[in-house]
Amino acid sequence: MTFLNPTNLPPVRPWETKVSAMPNIPRGEKGYPNTLHTILNHLQSDMPINSLISFEGSNRKTSLEDLCISLRPSGFVKRTVNGWILTGQSKELLNSPSNDYLAAVLSSNIKFFSEILGVLHKKGSLTSSELQEIASTDYKISWKTKSEIHARISWLRDLNLISFEDFSLKYSITDEGIQFIDTVHYVKPEDLVTYSDQTLEEKKVPASDWAFNILNNEEADITKRKNGFGYCPGSVQNMHNTILDYLLMMSTPTDFSTILDYSSITFGISESSTRAFISTLINLNLIERKTKTLYVSTELGKKFPSENFELDFSFCINAKIAFVFEILLELEKKSLSVKDLTVISKVSFNFPSENTTEISKRLHILKNAQLIQETGYNQYGLTNRGKLLCKHINPVKSLISPVPHYIQSDGYNSEIDELLNEIRVSSKDSVNPNRFEKVLNSAFQVLGFKSEWLGGSGKTDVLVQAPTSPKFAYKVAVDAKANYSGGVGEGQINFDTILDHKKKHKADYSIIIGHKFQGGRLIERATKHQVALLDVETLETLIKMHLEVPLKSDSYKKIFSQKGQVIVDPILLDREKLIREGKLLRVLMECLVEESNDSLTEGIMQPREIYLLLKTSSSLNPLPGINEIEQMLEFLSSPQIGCVEKTKEGYYALGSLSDAAQKFDFYSQACTKIDKKTTQ
Repeated sequence: MTFLNPTNLPPVRPWETKVSAMPNIPRGEKGYPNTLHTILNHLQSDMPINSLISFEGSNRKTSLEDLCISLRPSGFVKRTVNGWILTGQSKELLNSPSNDYLAAVLSSNIKFFSEILGVLHKKGSLTSSELQEIASTDYKISWKTKSEIHARISWLRDLNLISFEDFSLKYSITDEGIQFIDTVHYVKPEDLVTYSDQTLEEKKVPASDWAFNILNNEEADITKRKNGFGYCPGSVQNMHNTILDYLLMMSTPTDFSTILDYSSITFGISESSTRAFISTLINLNLIERKTKTLYVSTELGKKFPSENFELDFSFCINAKIAFVFEILLELEKKSLSVKDLTVISKVSFNFPSENTTEISKRLHILKNAQLIQETGYNQYGLTNRGKLLCKHINPVKSLISPVPHYIQSDGYNSEIDELLNEIRVSSKDSVNPNRFEKVLNSAFQVLGFKSEWLGGSGKTDVLVQAPTSPKFAYKVAVDAKANYSGGVGEGQINFDTILDHKKKHKADYSIIIGHKFQGGRLIERATKHQVALLDVETLETLIKMHLEVPLKSDSYKKIFSQKGQVIVDPILLDREKLIREGKLLRVLMECLVEESNDSLTEGIMQPREIYLLLKTSSSLNPLPGINEIEQMLEFLSSPQIGCVEKTKEGYYALGSLSDAAQKFDFYSQACTKIDKKTTQ
């Protein structure tokens, strides 16, 4: 290898932005460097992009387009409006008399390439398994297979930087390899901390002005953002580049047949998948349909590639997809794992399920934009750029989500969100079972019960009691089952112990709570032993329903008295009855307030008159009877409520509907303050 000129080295990417995968090109008989030079020479000579290329010693025939796609992440080629072109680095290596500059390009763009040489130089000969272990433990690169290690080894061998010992199955650095790392910088494990945030020097977020306009658009309806991205071919990490390729292709009106051919050749996807991806691009407002078969990039789509492409792309995604920049606001509080963020998306943003795939997509986009970084194993935190962007995100506007209104009431939003998040996370924390037990204790208090965390051997985990006279109260023995995978199986439950707990605490009901329950036999055994199985999803539903319509403890008997898998259906009638009573209260107040200005009745009405009036105008179904109306009027006219006055002639309103609302709100706050004092 020729000695490298330190003044003529390719620029080195920050560690966080280097790619993890080697270029996926055929090796052939003459090795990777020869294959790479062949591809680059073909591109430089303007070979048609759809030409199939074969290499001696390889059965693989690949189009020049596919090969360019494989080479782009490593910095050898780039896509422009006019097509694929060589980068400056590729032009330099084609003019280089040896492969030393090629090795330097790979080192500057790919993680754990020259680092292998540094490891071998320091530790001596190592096997591929040992190298993979070092990549995982020291460099935090987790590969499920050895394919990436073997690809690096093959490239390094073809470049004569390492050698292989057949008898020991170990790899060693060559003299050329030593000479190479003496000239080219490589990352040591202790240096990784300096690569944790490449945006530390930034004073402002370097996004395009039009991207900020999207973020600050007051007319944007945040509630209409979708939970799912939709289909996108290729890898998640490279989604932005995949989309860019299609936008460039559709910079002028393009027929669907052309798009289909491109999709088939490039990604090997079907017509239905291509149509699904087009729908994704339309939903993101990046392309639009001009005619039945013609598609073209929108004005937004034509803004790409921009100077800060990955960052601007994240703004576009945030405008159409829920829980993107909201992740930044969550990470502003503390570092979180994928699991934590998945739970938050379900609880606070009403995602239909705990979908880690959807969260991972968002994290890749935010990482590519250098807004977040890994702060530990499977933990994420903000970069300096991410912190700067949080100052531009309006928490009120961007956190609008399809969460039921009762969670957004004063004092509940953060507290209930935290409670529900903790229930889900702790239900999988099998190392610390007390954590799950404690949060369940708090959950039953939110449902209005007296609840005591007991735990320990020979006792139930949580003892729940209805908040009424001991003569009429009932008790529930609650056993919590935390499991790392989330699924509670039959082997985790000893029904004899569960029944002993019920007997010891003189409980009326036994219930087991876990993230979810697996197996029909478990449900059969629970039914046989008269034990209820309550999963986290159903418990969360009960808490949300209770905050909207607070039922009495008697109604919840119908939950605890179930055998086997618990469902919420038995309390729905009680819930509907209370909702109806609330509607009737409002309708009666509206009726009396409206009649207050009537000169004939002077605002005084009898129950029968109200009934006849409601019969023609009320939306209540079924129509309330006279007895029902009288009971509600008696309640409203009681001295404590005082919203209605009762006379010999009938009833009349003492104030407006808002006055009544303020009075009920006063009592609500009074009860809340008392409750907080008693639970402290």
